[in-house]
Amino acid sequence: MQSNLTNHCIAVYNLVLLKEHIMSKVFKTTFYETPGHGYLKVSGDDAREVKISQSFSDYSFFNEDDDVFYLEEDCDLPLFLKRCELDGVTVEIDEQYLDEDEEESMIRCHNPAEGGDWGYYGALEQNHVGLESFFETDDDYDYEDEDEEEEED
Repeated sequence: MQSNLTNHCIAVYNLVLLKEHIMSKVFKTTFYETPGHGYLKVSGDDAREVKISQSFSDYSFFNEDDDVFYLEEDCDLPLFLKRCELDGVTVEIDEQYLDEDEEESMIRCHNPAEGGDWGYYGALEQNHVGLESFFETDDDYDYEDEDEEEEED
């Protein structure tokens, strides 16, 4: 026979599991592989939910009519995936191949995503906590450390 304490612990544990199941968010996306590049299609709602819709580079594209981002695979896709990981969001990715004409007519015909949806929503809070390395610039780089390493060799 189990004690009341054991029953209580089991009940609390089950509530925690239930909360985690209910609270876990899933974004469904598509990765488009093209002859020269790749892009992750992300809804504007998903990008705004993780507070990163105005943090993308001009290598990605934003379709204003459909409120969709096409995040470039080398810079903005890892940024988005890391933000989702930090926020506990699961990203499910389907893959699709596009030829050059499809890439041009579906993705590259839209405006660069730099500034994102600012024109439609104004300035929105962006969450860059844990993403500092994605926003480092040459100005942030400490060239003195590099010089010291060369002198030691």
